[in-house]
Amino acid sequence: MRLGFTPQNHVCLNGKKYTVDLSFRKVMRTMALLKDSGISEKVRVGMGVKILLSPPSHTRARLLAHPQKLALLNKIFELLGTDSKSKQNTKPVISLEKDGALIYGAFLQTYGINLNKGNLDWREFCVLLSCIPENTALFSVMQARTGETFESMNDGLEALLNKLIGGEC
Repeated sequence: MRLGFTPQNHVCLNGKKYTVDLSFRKVMRTMALLKDSGISEKVRVGMGVKILLSPPSHTRARLLAHPQKLALLNKIFELLGTDSKSKQNTKPVISLEKDGALIYGAFLQTYGINLNKGNLDWREFCVLLSCIPENTALFSVMQARTGETFESMNDGLEALLNKLIGGEC
């Protein structure tokens, strides 16, 4: 994350600019939607674009064909520093779905932030998650899953942050 620069809040596709809303809850909803195999890919992609784009942009995006919507969604995930298809080759240290209560508790304990209220930007969430201290239950669970020391956990969290937001600390 580069402190001297405002995070980009738009993506371009075919010469058109689309404004994105990367609030924590919207990104989480979209990630859950994209994993739902009970819904067709076409509907998942269309709804994902609608959720992550600001109103004037998602109205314009409705007119796009499915391949263009998929390209737009991929550009949004590139902006986040990740892609819409999660990598399955490594064992995850944390699950945003399964560890929801631990994440919620860690944010409340460490930062006084209630994740169910307010409008936290996804990139801000990732930065704060990467800095969770060792006195939280979340950190203990992450450490137990990896069997790593405090120092190596910090390196792993920094790598996770860089992967999620595509920046450097």
